[in-house]
Amino acid sequence: MSTTTTDQANTTAAQNDSADTLTGKAGSALNATRDAIGTKAGPLVDQARGFAKARPFATAALAGVVGIALLNTLRGRGGAR
Repeated sequence: MSTTTTDQANTTAAQNDSADTLTGKAGSALNATRDAIGTKAGPLVDQARGFAKARPFATAALAGVVGIALLNTLRGRGGAR
C-alpha cells in the first residue's frame, strides 16, 4: 500500500498545526511567567544587583558553587550504557 501525495500533505499539515499549537502554548506560558516575575521579583532583583556590585568576588564564588552543583546533578543523566 503506497501513500499518496494527498495523504503526505495532510500528515504534514497536521504536524505543522500541532507544532503551531505547542509553540503558542509555550509562548503564552513564557509571557505569563515574565509578567509574574516582573511584578513580584523587582525588589529581590535589585537586592541581588546591589550584592553583586558590592561584593564581586563573593558573587563569583557563589556562581561557581551553583554551577558545580548543577553539573553534578546532571552528571549521571543520559549516558550511554
